[in-house]
Amino acid sequence: MADKLDPHHLVALMNYVFRGKQDGSSRSLDLTSVNPGYGITNKRETSIRTFPILDAIASISVSQERSQIVAVAFQLNSKERGIRLTIAENRDVEPRLVNHLDSVWRKLQALSHEFAAKGGWDKNEEGSPDIPRGVARPLKVEIFSEIYQFSLEKQMKRVRKWWDRLLNFTKVLAKRRGEDLQGVESDLYYVVTGLFSVFQLVDRLHRDPMRGLTDDEWKVVYDYSMWASEKAGIVLADRNHFGCEILVQEINDSPSSCPKDAFRLRCAVEKLTSLTRHIECLFSFANSPRLRPALQYHMSISTVPGQTRTVELPGSQEQWEPFLEVAAAKILPWQRDYAGELAEAFRGNIRVCPVHCECALIQYLTTRHGDSWDNVPAFSYIGVSKLSCSACRVWIEAFNEVGQRKFYTRGSHGKWYWPWGMPTVEESLGEVMARESSGEFVPQESLGETMAGKISLEYIKYLENQKLYRSDSDSTDASLSGGKRHLSDDDMEDIRSRHDAAQQESGGTMAR
Repeated sequence: MADKLDPHHLVALMNYVFRGKQDGSSRSLDLTSVNPGYGITNKRETSIRTFPILDAIASISVSQERSQIVAVAFQLNSKERGIRLTIAENRDVEPRLVNHLDSVWRKLQALSHEFAAKGGWDKNEEGSPDIPRGVARPLKVEIFSEIYQFSLEKQMKRVRKWWDRLLNFTKVLAKRRGEDLQGVESDLYYVVTGLFSVFQLVDRLHRDPMRGLTDDEWKVVYDYSMWASEKAGIVLADRNHFGCEILVQEINDSPSSCPKDAFRLRCAVEKLTSLTRHIECLFSFANSPRLRPALQYHMSISTVPGQTRTVELPGSQEQWEPFLEVAAAKILPWQRDYAGELAEAFRGNIRVCPVHCECALIQYLTTRHGDSWDNVPAFSYIGVSKLSCSACRVWIEAFNEVGQRKFYTRGSHGKWYWPWGMPTVEESLGEVMARESSGEFVPQESLGETMAGKISLEYIKYLENQKLYRSDSDSTDASLSGGKRHLSDDDMEDIRSRHDAAQQESGGTMAR
């Protein structure tokens, strides 16, 4: 039995255990537990306000319909008045994305100058001022159209998935209520009518990109998108953020909870207005006096090369079984049959695994590259275009425990993906960070060992919840170090073979 668990094997196991379902982990970052460092200012509240800006930059970086996730980090060198964005994907970053972000950033700089010249702000006021009405409207429409066209394929995927059901739901609601739509129901109706005007033009653009849209048509798309986004905010916040679910229950005549196939109204509204909300976030960034200095600095962009890692999983039932015993820290009667299932499910046991972008980005930020940015710590929040998977969540948690630096993303969607690979490094990232931070502290466990231990604990918790984990008095321990199992794998297999043969000879019953 192997003394150490390979985190990749555990990720594959958890992927099979949950089979595309969520594992129940918390989806959102707990902001009360975060103390971000190396931000635009030293104020915690202002640094936290930077989080959605980085998520917005990551989100507007997605141009492909599927299988593209982007992570973004920034470093700020106030002495040299420079800021660097570092971009990572699950593969190599294309030059087109770098050019897009450079163009958007320059236009945000121009927008910031116009806001500063015409907005006005009392430095004693708390919070950011409202975006001045009528200021820089042509520039805002230009930025909006540039981002929308870059992300058009992704946006049309959202439309295909959510629009028809949202439209039909609203028609049923209007028919049920007659002309008496009130409050949030009226706001939902405005969301849909606004998006209807937007998607008519956007669908034509998608079908005939060479024709494009006129400047006046882009103004229509901009105006109605902003209108729908504002009304969507009211809908999503209704009744302590449970209004969408309550409304779906009412329309479906469901007395207590939504059925599994009920329309996900909240998700539809969020998805269809998400691109506009990200653009609005960037406009607010340009208007914020406290964050505006970042737009006054010279900006450069670096990219993280895509990484893969070749992983060999256990290749047979005999190899999976002892692995399961160590992962559960216990020998359990069902493990042999389950090992057979795993061997069948992962018959192609050698896989080239992509390193997900947030993990690759953190590795890149904490290793040296021989340039002036090596000595400029990165902001501790990583913007990501999609919630992190569970494997990335655990990897980041392990990194934060082992090293001196801390990094955060906005949360996890609670799903385990396979194939998945750890960043490829010659030594523990935790050790690198520890030496750079203190020069003395050396972690007792490597990053991989820490991650394996954390996944193993989550696996055991799952087994306990499923009533598959018997008490210590009912089964034999198999500790993570293998310390309490006194027979070798060969001995165990020999005894099992003799036991099976004896049972067969006795007709399957124990001799009395």
